[in-house]
Amino acid sequence: MLHHMEGIQSELVRIFVGEQPPLFLLEVVFRTFIMYGYMLFAARFLGKRGTGQLTVFDFIVVILLGSAVGDPMFYDDVPILHGIIVITIVVLIERVMNYFMNRNPKFEEYIESTPTQLVKDGIILEEKLEEEEISRAELLMELREKGIRNVGEVECAFIEPSGRMSVFRVEEGKEKDGESTLPANA
Repeated sequence: MLHHMEGIQSELVRIFVGEQPPLFLLEVVFRTFIMYGYMLFAARFLGKRGTGQLTVFDFIVVILLGSAVGDPMFYDDVPILHGIIVITIVVLIERVMNYFMNRNPKFEEYIESTPTQLVKDGIILEEKLEEEEISRAELLMELREKGIRNVGEVECAFIEPSGRMSVFRVEEGKEKDGESTLPANA
């Protein structure tokens, strides 16, 4: 029984602390400070657009950077220099892509897509919901969050490449009768 308890304790130590020597914890702290500092430096080159609402392209950049930053922090076999090189290359690729997207609307449309209209003149465009894989309930929720009580209040609504919804109301007094956005149990 005592041998079994020692085995469990040994496994718990391995799971929580690992098999590295205790001094490696200081190395993890050191590596984390370096990667954090370099990522702060690199983030300055991404600009404000890199920290706003994410498009699919931006989301991919975040995933790549997360991996590049994280691995050298706690894997002793991943040198810090490798992480710094990957971060630098990802940031440079992102800057080059933005350069071309800013100069070529077709390229930008291909990379980031375009807004899709979901509501037109108070009418929900069912085929567009289907294309974008958005349920009617999700659309109604988004409209409620924008203060819309009735779809007839909406001139047009778009799902943006970032996933956010843009809603334009009809002029005051020109609302139509339309589907309520309120939940059935409200």
